[in-house]
Amino acid sequence: MFTISSLLILFILTFKFLSSYIKTIRTGDPNENNLTYWMFSYDFKSQNKEWVPEDKKLLQRKRARNFLVFLLYIIAFSIFLLLNSFTAHLLDVIVNPEFSYPV
Repeated sequence: MFTISSLLILFILTFKFLSSYIKTIRTGDPNENNLTYWMFSYDFKSQNKEWVPEDKKLLQRKRARNFLVFLLYIIAFSIFLLLNSFTAHLLDVIVNPEFSYPV
């Protein structure tokens, strides 16, 4: 239970740091703001009707930001799993109060 608790705290702190970092970096896309930090760059609709190729540097910054957003999703899913595991261990301790070594 100590391991799960420490991993949960570590992942929550990493989630907070990563989300604040994603909010501060800018790729140059006009659709970005602090409310859409969790969206991938291809989730934004283009205002132009015809396709215009984007700059290589802009594409590289968008890929880097998309990777960070993907990590944010992975960490959020991990927090969900760890929180469920922590709750299961806590309920087991409540139901069976005898001391037993973890397997």
